[in-house]
Amino acid sequence: MSSIENFDITRCQRLSQLNEKIIKQYETQTGARIILNTGQITTLTISGNSSQFINAKVLIRDFLEKTSFLPTLSYFVLAEHVSNNRKLKFEKFNEKTVEINGDGGDDGNDGNDGDDDDDDDSLDGSDIKSRYFIKFDETVVNYDDNKPDEYINPTPYQFNTINKIGDCLERLFLKIKTTINRSLTFHDQIIFKPKIFFGKLLFFDFINPEDPFVLQEWYRFNVLSKRGRSESVADCSCDDGDLYGCRTVNNEFQQGSPLIEENFRIFQQKFGFKLDDEQSKNKGKVNITYVPSPTKKRKITLRWSEQENKWKVAINAHGLNRLANIDIISGSKAPDIRFSLKTFYGLPSEGSEIEKTVNVVQSQISAERDGMWFKSKDFKGTEIKRAVIRQVIRKKCYKSEKFSITFSTVKQEEKGKFFIQDSITLGHKFWDQKISLDNVEEFMTSIFESLFYAREMMNVFV
Repeated sequence: MSSIENFDITRCQRLSQLNEKIIKQYETQTGARIILNTGQITTLTISGNSSQFINAKVLIRDFLEKTSFLPTLSYFVLAEHVSNNRKLKFEKFNEKTVEINGDGGDDGNDGNDGDDDDDDDSLDGSDIKSRYFIKFDETVVNYDDNKPDEYINPTPYQFNTINKIGDCLERLFLKIKTTINRSLTFHDQIIFKPKIFFGKLLFFDFINPEDPFVLQEWYRFNVLSKRGRSESVADCSCDDGDLYGCRTVNNEFQQGSPLIEENFRIFQQKFGFKLDDEQSKNKGKVNITYVPSPTKKRKITLRWSEQENKWKVAINAHGLNRLANIDIISGSKAPDIRFSLKTFYGLPSEGSEIEKTVNVVQSQISAERDGMWFKSKDFKGTEIKRAVIRQVIRKKCYKSEKFSITFSTVKQEEKGKFFIQDSITLGHKFWDQKISLDNVEEFMTSIFESLFYAREMMNVFV
């Protein structure tokens, strides 16, 4: 059965980079016919059989849409609005990520690694630099500032305080609406994946960690990525002529909190959480992230089918994008909160090459190896390139009337190396719905409710 469809791509972010050479490449790769019509409105016509049409549309959309492994909107928010003359300081974080020794098998992967598709930024345990968390200092200094707070704290800085959370969420609202509007170009439903993580926001790669600082200096912090480059976040920037100098820092979010696990009975009593689901000991969910091209990531989620006695592709995601991170920092040893929002598009998996590859690979596996059903080397020579395997090995979910909290342990394998990650996440019941322009305001309300519910939970430790 043949398909043909026209798309108005006039407003696509990378339209200027699309040319006949790329179109010919995609035609050869997919077998589809692709016609570019330029003028006051630029349109694209794709035709071919069902498989050719879908493959061509995915390649074109992935090319035209900007995706980022760094969040395009990012805020670091102190949980209190501290006065200008109250000090803050860095305190050394002594907990470490657990590493499991692997078998050092043949990984079959080449090239540089991209950023991990998760909110823990340091699973490999290879970076031994000291990490620090933010702590409110009881010391008060006589800080004489001639400029009013409103001037030095515009709306909103990337580093801010809780009194500006409404402005941060307003920027997020605009970003979500823009993302939905752009997704309509190819007539597909974009999927939003919101989640709140409990853990600790850690800082490193900065000078003089022993030096305290004040609020004005916090506003001027500047984030570096792990590769030492400045992160460009269009939604929050400072003028070069600002009065106070910038302090460059690197950061990562360490997931999990022994404090919450040890005191969870208190949360059950106060917030009414009841056990809803506990993972079977035999099978767990498996996520496989892979890199079809240097600047793109894709991800499949496998779930075990008791009826068919095999792993099935439950989610076949492409166009992965980190849309936003909003971190609320406790300023103490209590857990910090990260709201994470990612987006992706779903592809049909039935009859796809991905499904065929998974079926071939699992037909050659008779049992778990090192506690995992799949390894990255299993996919050597397939279209699932540079695979990173993440298998859920423990999971408990508790629910209240409106929220759910999940404790999980994930085992990751990449290039023969194994790592363990614990996480505690909070979800809102509204987040099971598909998000569109029709319900985006309700979605924002659910985000607001969830952030303040998470803060109320953390007040148990105050």
